[in-house]
Amino acid sequence: MLATVAGLAVVLVYLVLWSEVSPRLIGRSDFTNTYVGATLVREGDGASMYAPALQAPLHARLIAPDREGNLPYDAAPLAAVVAAPLTLLGLDTAYRIWSLLQFLLIAIAAAIAVRAAPTEVHLRRDQGLAVGLVALACLGTGSTLLLGQWDGVSALGLALFYACLRGGRMGTAGAILAVTSLLAKPHLALGLAAFVLGWRERRLLVGMLAGGVATVGASLLAVGPAGVAGFLGSLGSQVNAWPLARMVSLIGITGALFGQTLAAHLLAAAGSVVAILVAGLLGMAVRKRPYRLEAALAGATVLSLLASPHTGWDDLALLVPAAAWSLTTLVARGAGAGCLTAAVAGIWLAISLAGYLDLATGAAAPLGLLTPWMLIAAAVLAIGVCRRQQAGTERPASPLLLRDVRALSGGAG
Repeated sequence: MLATVAGLAVVLVYLVLWSEVSPRLIGRSDFTNTYVGATLVREGDGASMYAPALQAPLHARLIAPDREGNLPYDAAPLAAVVAAPLTLLGLDTAYRIWSLLQFLLIAIAAAIAVRAAPTEVHLRRDQGLAVGLVALACLGTGSTLLLGQWDGVSALGLALFYACLRGGRMGTAGAILAVTSLLAKPHLALGLAAFVLGWRERRLLVGMLAGGVATVGASLLAVGPAGVAGFLGSLGSQVNAWPLARMVSLIGITGALFGQTLAAHLLAAAGSVVAILVAGLLGMAVRKRPYRLEAALAGATVLSLLASPHTGWDDLALLVPAAAWSLTTLVARGAGAGCLTAAVAGIWLAISLAGYLDLATGAAAPLGLLTPWMLIAAAVLAIGVCRRQQAGTERPASPLLLRDVRALSGGAG
């Protein structure tokens, strides 16, 4: 009951803050770059949509009389196509619709993860509601809602990916992960892609390849080779566009220690390679023992955020479905998983508290933002759970879980 009330209270606070966002702040939100990119696509300028010369004057007219530097459109081309219908509305109305839609997608992602998670006994409705609200109450949900970001799509894609894996629909899972990742924020999926490669499940790989080819093909049809090339070129131009120390991935740590320097980038890149490799090993761990899916995929999701060269607080929304399926699985086990449930709930709370503190203070000297350190702790916890399962201390104990193992393994009867 307490968890339900606390989660609902936080979510309501986010919605109240969103309702009070002023037109001026809407003009300074991240949604403006989506609106600009989508407008250029709708007006037939998709091939040159990443050109600052086209973006800047449109952005200036959009937020007038406020004066703020251009916020470059840097999402994937197909994202602008998806958002184009909203540009028929004014900026304020489009922002309200878009940000509320992203919030609803995150909520749906939490619900899907709760329903798909394995349970040895029947999970009461009030328990499922509590888990869903606790997962939804993270800082990533509030940031996505207030900024008008894209993370609802990423969270929904991850939840559907997980649900399809649990149902043994490997090809569909791979296609969903590829399409939703490439749609707007492919940089957040590096670890997840390594997880799939590490698993080495043929149908999963084929599905991911098919989804990737379809998304790239749709992008080429929508904006042409020039538009796709513009997107790839924009990735390099944004390397130092934002203070590195404000990122909540590994580059936030190195940026805090070394500033906007080549050394910060190189050290973060080395750390990202390690994170991606570990995510691949987690995929291999699931291949050997499919009942480790929950911990392994949650760990790969955290590592994916850490490995990304650009991870903001809104991107923490990607962890919502991971928290939902992890907590559901543990709550359903009852008192036997009490210590682990407390550890997962504690690290989930710590991630959001660290984010709130980071936003309030700007940085926590001398190691920079606290959030990436909490993400590292979460990854270590997930890896530790997998190792415990590898040692044989946690094994499927019911016909339901044995059935799940067969589905994940692609085996019969």
